[in-house]
Amino acid sequence: MNTDEQNEYIDVDVILNSIESYFGFVPKIFQVLSKNPAALKAYYDKLDVLMTDESLPPLSKEFISIGAASALGADHCLLTHLKVAKELGATNDQLHLAILLGSAIAETDALAKSLRVFEEFENL
Repeated sequence: MNTDEQNEYIDVDVILNSIESYFGFVPKIFQVLSKNPAALKAYYDKLDVLMTDESLPPLSKEFISIGAASALGADHCLLTHLKVAKELGATNDQLHLAILLGSAIAETDALAKSLRVFEEFENL
């Protein structure tokens, strides 16, 4: 079955409605992926498995997403997950801390890598 045949059987509207019901809107990444229904479905299915896994409560998942978005400098993702976390009951102090933690990890990673290079340089 080729991609066009696969795309015939994928209901993009159902996927986008599910995404909108979670986020309150359809983030840009899903809007663009909807041009390739098979890619949209693959990405959505992966995220759906993670977001419906009950090992962590939804708010904890959002705090993790906020930290990761902060660490990666992903502004749109950060804003999206801040909104969702707020809807789930997060306080501004909790949101702020999640940003600080994510940013601290990114800073620590950059510093650790740079200091390793510096140590190697010193030993040349």
